[in-house]
Amino acid sequence: MNKWIINRKGLLVTAALTGVLSLSGCGNQSDKEQELAVFYSSVADFKDYILEADARINNLDVRQRESVSELLEILDGMEAEFAEFARLAEDQAPDQFESVPGLALNASEQMAQAVACYHTAFESEVFEENYADAAYKHYMYSMESIQYIGMLLLGEKIPEGDNVTVYEITNDEHLLDKWLSGDKEDDADDINENETVSE
Repeated sequence: MNKWIINRKGLLVTAALTGVLSLSGCGNQSDKEQELAVFYSSVADFKDYILEADARINNLDVRQRESVSELLEILDGMEAEFAEFARLAEDQAPDQFESVPGLALNASEQMAQAVACYHTAFESEVFEENYADAAYKHYMYSMESIQYIGMLLLGEKIPEGDNVTVYEITNDEHLLDKWLSGDKEDDADDINENETVSE
């Protein structure tokens, strides 16, 4: 397979994001629950976009010359969508997900770098393999940040490493746990549990 085609695994990080979509509507939502619902709606839209981009990329015919132009068009769209998601995360992410805006911004910046490098690689007179390699690395860093966001939204622990710092905060809401379990009633047992987040 040609190196310029993005590895399918790079876009299949949506399982973590998909899990949050099993949220059911709750009657008599508090302001915080409504705020969280708006945020999850934005996450759902972004997840749908990633799935659509995934399908389009994986349906490209690598034997066709025009596939390069189509790939660059898809990537340009991804750069715009990632930037918009970063803006929405900054505006909408509830306090218990304080790490999400930073991760979304990093994903957007890395995607912008990836797209710029892919354009350079393909639009040069001679294919620039070094730029394509750099583009792929930036792309994977971007998707890693999106994967971490999905893990945070599901309350999963993020592995501590070079690109992420893990720490604990106290969260007395646990609305996501409540909604995912189908429990629509207030649960006093949810109070003062810990949730893992990253910077």
